[in-house]
Amino acid sequence: MWLALHLGTWIVLTILVILGLTRHAEKRVNQFLILSRLGYLVMIISGVVLTIRTFSHDPLLISLKFILGIATIALIEISFGRKLERDTHHLIYWILGIVALITIGLGLTLAYF
Repeated sequence: MWLALHLGTWIVLTILVILGLTRHAEKRVNQFLILSRLGYLVMIISGVVLTIRTFSHDPLLISLKFILGIATIALIEISFGRKLERDTHHLIYWILGIVALITIGLGLTLAYF
């Protein structure tokens, strides 16, 4: 149950972030930012539960996944902040994409093993 909740939240959060970062109206960006923050709460809670339950299997990879997940959330917040300030430097989007892909890949690897 927790794994399905965590994966589903990641999928919804990915869609919200893409939609939020591609909007031009500040009001719409704020709406997607608020919805993303609600997704963070669900994701962090389910991530902590999954970390506690699976930590004994592979502590190093699970710790790395947890740190990368928090880093991904931080990069999403930075991206939204830059979007709202109209500072459209695309390097942060590339960094966000790379860190998110590594996090997702590691998470799926841990989920299957």
